[in-house]
Amino acid sequence: MLSTIRFVARHPVLRVYALLLFVSACAGGAMHPYMALVAIDTLNMSGQGFALTMFVSTLTSLVFGVTIGIVSDFAGNRRRMMAILMALGVAGAGLIWLVQSAWMLALSMIVILPFANIAPLVFAGTRMEADEMAPDEAASVNSIIRTTMSAAWVIIPVAVAFVLQTGGFGVMNVWLVTALLFAVCLGLVLLFLPKTARAGTAQGGLAVYFAALKELAHPGIFLRLAAVSLIVAGEWLNGYLQTLVIKTTLGGSLSDAGFMASGVALMEIPFMLAWAAGLRRLGAVNTILAGAALYASFLVLMGSATEVWQVHALIPLAGAGAAALLSVPLSYFQDLFPGRPGLGTSLSPIEGFIGTGAAAAVFAIGTHVTTYQGTAFIGAGVMVASALLLIAIERCVPLPDKSMAD
Repeated sequence: MLSTIRFVARHPVLRVYALLLFVSACAGGAMHPYMALVAIDTLNMSGQGFALTMFVSTLTSLVFGVTIGIVSDFAGNRRRMMAILMALGVAGAGLIWLVQSAWMLALSMIVILPFANIAPLVFAGTRMEADEMAPDEAASVNSIIRTTMSAAWVIIPVAVAFVLQTGGFGVMNVWLVTALLFAVCLGLVLLFLPKTARAGTAQGGLAVYFAALKELAHPGIFLRLAAVSLIVAGEWLNGYLQTLVIKTTLGGSLSDAGFMASGVALMEIPFMLAWAAGLRRLGAVNTILAGAALYASFLVLMGSATEVWQVHALIPLAGAGAAALLSVPLSYFQDLFPGRPGLGTSLSPIEGFIGTGAAAAVFAIGTHVTTYQGTAFIGAGVMVASALLLIAIERCVPLPDKSMAD
């Protein structure tokens, strides 16, 4: 593990990629916790209007995430693409701060900010920079780079809240902070990302693009994607349940819920490094299965808790499971398309879309027929069933012939 960390720290491109991912995640951490508050309380957008805005924004992000992942394999200048995306981030957040109206928020969230996402380019580029490594070693590099995103979410939401509260600044200033962070990313790309950074070697064009989409729809690929997405849905479900269980069911406070969220995010960092080290022995599939088992156990124990401290005691278990499910699926997807990391990376936004949709469905059905804690049990069952499905798919469903890409 230490040798892999040293490899990342000494590599001129990977070092910048890690910093870029950290700062861009800081930008997300600055704006996401306050979106509903800004839209509804400050800009007087209706609840239905905000929900519609976020839904359409999710669709835009999905389409763009898949597209940029595919295009990155034959991009002639990945550095230029990153600069353009970060410039859009500055523009999107800056316009919301300057205009301060509901229609500008909706326009930016749907048309501009979904494009301010360099994660697909960073992860595809990371895999290409590590292409001479064994797959499991390259996956370890990916996991280390991914750790920077969790570090950002541990630090930035608390820091922004502290600055806004102590400085007496209005909540709209989160968009100024976001714009400045995107500007820092733009500066990092232009000043420190070497112009000699590797670009894709595949030939591009619409024919290649649609052929790539066809590959993503192959049963061997899609079934694996669906199984992993349903496993990860358990984590999304907990995002809905955790605060409700702590505050509503167990009588805790918002501080108790915040402590749980921050504690899990903090624990994810060392566990991501540990899973990265274990990837060489376990492999991506077994690591995902182990993460599913740990996180399902956490959901069962949270569903059985009778006191808030019992939920807090589960922080290490939740952190261990979440670390595997956050960092390893990306490497698993990239391994499905050797030599084309961008195409594998394009599965990640689809995973997020399926996972959040499945989590919302489980939450709606579960809370209709049982309690919040009962819904946690249902979520654990979905995770276990999906893990068994992934095992069956790996054994019985072949991957597409590599000649399809030719």
